[in-house]
Amino acid sequence: MINQIFISYQLGEVEVSNLTLFILLSFSSFTFIAVGISSYKLYKSLINDNEDN
Repeated sequence: MINQIFISYQLGEVEVSNLTLFILLSFSSFTFIAVGISSYKLYKSLINDNEDN
């Protein structure tokens, strides 16, 4: 059962487990979402400052 969960993928000469790919995907997604939210808030504050003037 354990051998079926941890499947490794051959990327060139390096074998990468699916757990490693999942961890990298989660960090990448978290970073992408955090930058998106930050950019949206920055843009929104820029628009609100222009409306006040």
